[in-house]
Amino acid sequence: MSALVRSSVRLSQGCLALFSAICIALHPGFVLKWNEGGFSNYGIHIKTVIPYSIAFFGCAVFAARAGRALVRMEPRARHFAVILVVYAALMFFTLISTYGYTLNHPLKDVHTVVGIVTMLFEPLAALWMYARLRRTPWTHTLIALELAGLTLAVIDYLVILHVLFLAQVLTAFAFGALLVHAAGRLDEVRAHAAYVFSE
Repeated sequence: MSALVRSSVRLSQGCLALFSAICIALHPGFVLKWNEGGFSNYGIHIKTVIPYSIAFFGCAVFAARAGRALVRMEPRARHFAVILVVYAALMFFTLISTYGYTLNHPLKDVHTVVGIVTMLFEPLAALWMYARLRRTPWTHTLIALELAGLTLAVIDYLVILHVLFLAQVLTAFAFGALLVHAAGRLDEVRAHAAYVFSE
């Protein structure tokens, strides 16, 4: 069962990375410019909507599968399972809210709220994983990238610089890499969880 968790998390992040890269390759001008937009631009254009949809839907499906499998396998690691399931839900709602966000202000507000929640959830979940995993140069680098991405997101939100895409890339990469890292070290997550539940 632990192999299922590891493979599902890897498939989740692989799907997100591969099909996101396809989106960028098909139309780099949506995000790779000085006044850059967010990644959601790929979800509202016919040329990129299919790979965009596969990226987020596949990510959500595999992350949810990993979370469900982890709960069945090891209840003591349920906090990590909750992270996976919440992450899956956020990826799904990001996808669904993308399609109509340019139609009117209420739909745009919904999409914006989902984006803000995701941008807050990922660094917090990343810090939770970082606190429970063995310290290595790799985990130090990933948490630094995650926090850098959050900082850039705040800078973009305050309209100081338009760096939303860069913020999204940094946080998504760092969070995804920490997910994969943690899924491969469930013994560390379980050990901490067992300590917490015994208190």
